[in-house]
Amino acid sequence: MHNFITAYVKGCATCQMNKVNTHLTKPPLFPITPTSDLPLQTIAVDFITKLPPSQGYDTILTITDHDVSKASIFIPCQESIDSEGVAKLYASEVFPYHGIPLKIISNHDTRFNSAFTKELC
Repeated sequence: MHNFITAYVKGCATCQMNKVNTHLTKPPLFPITPTSDLPLQTIAVDFITKLPPSQGYDTILTITDHDVSKASIFIPCQESIDSEGVAKLYASEVFPYHGIPLKIISNHDTRFNSAFTKELC
């Protein structure tokens, strides 16, 4: 009887449609592929926060090259900095040497990335 019921359920289209899927498919991963052979064309932007104040700064903005050299640039700033302030820091500290990046990787939301890019351009 067990074999008959198992075979019936496997062959029944209605049973298969209503059956709970216990092996959910995972979404595909999108790896970060190199975009250029030049340094700082794909950058990762992040903050090191909650530091003790030093010379009026309590946060470090890190800008890391993701493709070529893996080099990092550390810029002191305030924890209350917004995307426009980050763009101004980038424009004064990194842009004169490396230009505008092709891709920006950040763990902040899309509004931060959008405002950063608009201000930078």
